[in-house]
Order: sequence, then C-alpha cells, then structure tokens
Amino acid sequence: MEAVQALDLWVNGALAPLRHPWLVAVFEWLTGMGTGATGVAVALVAAGLLMAGGRGRLVAPLWLTLAGAEAATWAVKFLVGRARPAFLEGVSAASPSFPSAHATVSMALYGFLGLAIASGWPERRRAVLGAAAVAVGLIGFSRLFLSLHYLSDVLAGYAVGGLALWLGWRWAEARGAALKSP
Repeated sequence: MEAVQALDLWVNGALAPLRHPWLVAVFEWLTGMGTGATGVAVALVAAGLLMAGGRGRLVAPLWLTLAGAEAATWAVKFLVGRARPAFLEGVSAASPSFPSAHATVSMALYGFLGLAIASGWPERRRAVLGAAAVAVGLIGFSRLFLSLHYLSDVLAGYAVGGLALWLGWRWAEARGAALKSP
C-alpha cells in the first residue's frame, strides 16, 4: 500500500510544473465530459439516437451500465472515504477521492457507446474504439492534471466502470441488442 501511495504522490508532484493556467482551463473543460450530469445528458441523446436508428434494444443496457457504474462508485467512495490531493487554486471537489467517479462514468458510458457504434459500423471498428479510448483516457488524465484525484483513484474508477461496461454489454448481447461483439 505504501508503494501505491508513493506512486500517487509522485505522479501528482510530477504534473505540478505543467499546470499552466491555459492548460488548467483546457482540462477543466475536458473533465466536465466525465461528470454524472454530462453522462446523463449524453446517455439521453444516445438513447434517442439508438431508438431512432432502430437499435432501441441497447437503451436499457446503456442505462443499466451507467446507473450501475455510478451506484457502485458512490458506494465505494463513502465506504473508503479517502481524502483528495491538495486542490489547485479555483479547482475543488466535495466528495471523497476513491474511486474517481469521472473515470468510472467515462469508462462505462463512452466505452458502451464505443462498443455500440463499433458493432453497427464494423469497417470503422478500430477507429471508433480508439476514439472512445482516447476520450476515456483524457478524462481520467484531466482528474490527475487538475489534482482532484490520485492515479490509484482513476485506475480504480476505470476498473469499476470497466466491470459495469462488461456486464452491460454482455446483457446487451444476451438480449440480442448488440449487432456483433467487437
């Protein structure tokens, strides 16, 4: 555990000299893509598009994935109660640090949407999944860059989101909602 804490502190310290105001502004915008509120808005739009595109059977698995990821993350946050790193001026958060809800939401939601799009567009599968992975990675990195989480918080968020994604996508496949598993 000491090695994890040492790595967490080292990563946070290594990012400190890079935190120029213009980069902080960029990452503040980017981190907004991983909030629960943004996740709900994106899921609502995606649900409408899935239904309009004849893929409405993916809507329930999408919502199960997002809701399950959020519920698990918030339960663990308050069970563990880990303090956050020292905040940057003008950047703060009120909830416990472990695991990162932003990392969880990004992995679960954008991962699910990446799989849904890739399953319906197999010739662009790698590009779609790559774009989803970049979005997930940038949102997680934004939490580190803004000193709102430690590396272990983000990695744990990815693990929780990944589990929710796996369960949700498997349910979609079992329902016959997924066209093809990428």
